[in-house]
Amino acid sequence: MMIIKSPHQINETLGRLLKLLAEHDMTIFSIIDHSGGAAQVGLKMPETKLVIFGNPKSGTDLMLADHDFSIDLPLKIVLRKNKDDTEILYQTVTELAMHYNVSRLNDSIRNIDKTVENMLEQIILK
Repeated sequence: MMIIKSPHQINETLGRLLKLLAEHDMTIFSIIDHSGGAAQVGLKMPETKLVIFGNPKSGTDLMLADHDFSIDLPLKIVLRKNKDDTEILYQTVTELAMHYNVSRLNDSIRNIDKTVENMLEQIILK
């Protein structure tokens, strides 16, 4: 699991992420506001948002390599407040592929991870 600190508040970090996902032709499937859901039932938690995204072509290739991969796709990024910091959490496709013992797509997996890592680096730039 990668955890990266963002110098920006969650909503600005989210805006930057959504812009970059669109620029990389990623599909944004959903944004889930976990802390907002908690507030709706009278509970309090640090601000936490889950972004579900992906590229159907790349994801389909992974699922064809191992159909069980479908439980972990599309990809997810969590933005959360941790004390005074905004954190970005992301599980790499390499980590997921090791779990499913999928190695025949190593080049594709590295390309996906590199794309996401580049986006995350751009997000944290001031």
